[in-house]
Amino acid sequence: MKLIQLLVLTVLSITLSISSQAQKVWTLEDCINHAIENNITVKRQELSADAAGKTHFQSLMEILPNANTNGSHYLNSGKTLNTETYTYENQTFQGGNFSFSSEITIFNGLQNFNTIRKNKLNLLSQLESVKRVKNDITLNVSTSYLQILLSKELRDNAQQQVEITIEQIEKTKKLFEIGNASKGDLLQIQSQAAGEEATFTNAKNDLKIAYLDLAQLLYLENPDNFEIVIPEIPDITLEDSITSVVTVYNDALGFLPEIKSAELFLKSTEMDLAISYGRISPRLTFGYQYQSRYNELATNISDPGSNYPYMNQIGDNASQFIYLALRIPIFNNWQTGNSIGQAKIALSDSKLNLDLQKQNLYRIIQQGRTQAIASLDRYKANLEAVRSMEEAFRYTEQKYQVGLVDILEYNTSKNLLNRANSDLAQAKYEYIFRTKILDFYRGEQITL
Repeated sequence: MKLIQLLVLTVLSITLSISSQAQKVWTLEDCINHAIENNITVKRQELSADAAGKTHFQSLMEILPNANTNGSHYLNSGKTLNTETYTYENQTFQGGNFSFSSEITIFNGLQNFNTIRKNKLNLLSQLESVKRVKNDITLNVSTSYLQILLSKELRDNAQQQVEITIEQIEKTKKLFEIGNASKGDLLQIQSQAAGEEATFTNAKNDLKIAYLDLAQLLYLENPDNFEIVIPEIPDITLEDSITSVVTVYNDALGFLPEIKSAELFLKSTEMDLAISYGRISPRLTFGYQYQSRYNELATNISDPGSNYPYMNQIGDNASQFIYLALRIPIFNNWQTGNSIGQAKIALSDSKLNLDLQKQNLYRIIQQGRTQAIASLDRYKANLEAVRSMEEAFRYTEQKYQVGLVDILEYNTSKNLLNRANSDLAQAKYEYIFRTKILDFYRGEQITL
């Protein structure tokens, strides 16, 4: 009985889980967050940032003194020098030594501090790269999301045309029965319906492909039940003013991670040059060293005949000293000079890279704004065309009902209206996409 109850609970749990997954409807924000969380490129970039963080931490540790200890125990056999008496002994004996040392760099041309600053800049640059990858995903997901909305509108428009034509077929049949329409008219409109059914099928397939494209961006294992929220898209205001290129560009300079990353990389190469110059400077270090030894053959000078324990020997033989060392580089096969030259070249290249990033950004914004204006103009033109063709189609439909125009003229008017509606939808979503991109460059999140 308990086994049956367990099986029933398991089946119910699985059913509810599948039902819950099937009923989930994804918003644009859901899609963006899910894509970012599951994107492998983001994870790899985050690992690179973690590695940069480790490197920065290590450079901080380099300013601390090091500490090392060494010890050894040996067994000598045969003729061997006794370091206690500095005579050769032909016997087997044991001994050992112990040492401890510590050293800190006081000055080395500020190389350590410049390395810390350089690695901090590299870390910040890697973090900006993580943001850049996330921004790319946001744009790709938003594009696919809008493509679904467009495909759905085109599918709905195609379905509406099929429904209108089917209604017209029924009316034409009645006209044919009473002699006000010919057999050819009926065949012609039935042919029109078949063509529109094919268009409707293509539109449905395009919508499925659009859903699949977005599902793949989200790394969904089973996209069959995937469905997005269809938001209310407000009507486009024909008097909308599109932000100027200069305004968008200036806002983007302080926001986009591509620019910030290039700026940080430039500063990092400046630190590289400072580090290279630092190698010319003298190196001043302060150190401490302790060492001792013991030997089985050693004798206690104060009490020659007594046993001389190892620990006593270590205390008696201990020596320690502190030192201040100055190392002045004179010539090192031109390695420092070459390092400075290479750093200067890298600095010049990073400046050019920053200029290139800014040029590309300005070009992209300029193109995006031009495309936004063009899509708004197309939307206005197609909106007027739809209004005009709707009126023309109604007039043609009325004339067709009373036999004043033939089926060919009716179909032509209907096809023109259908094409105008499709062009209007495409212009609308293109304008939405272009303006959302411009807003995104200004630091605004993409929402629908």
